[in-house]
Amino acid sequence: MKYNKSEIMKSAWEMVRKIKCSMSRALKEAWAEAKIKAMKSIKFVDGMEITSPNGFTRILNRWTKYDRDRVYINGGSRKGDGYVELNTGRAHLNGTLVYQEQIAEMILNMDFGA
Repeated sequence: MKYNKSEIMKSAWEMVRKIKCSMSRALKEAWAEAKIKAMKSIKFVDGMEITSPNGFTRILNRWTKYDRDRVYINGGSRKGDGYVELNTGRAHLNGTLVYQEQIAEMILNMDFGA
């Protein structure tokens, strides 16, 4: 995947000025945002693996029944990390970990096609 490094640096400097954080932290956040935005070009495939910007890999499974369309995030724990309701765009996560929120956002940016 190709990333626009100029845009990433501009985004990082904007974070440094606005929220007064370190450049290191701003670059980490800017790269994470760029990786999430890059997911728009990825087509969803049932059973695919996805890796969050901070390195956690999970398996995605789609479930469609009873007028519901969900993508379950599996891996790590026995009960999984939760699911994303595609009809509403709402994530139902088993916890409040950063990587779970990142994966949920990545799922919502994916191309599900018809």
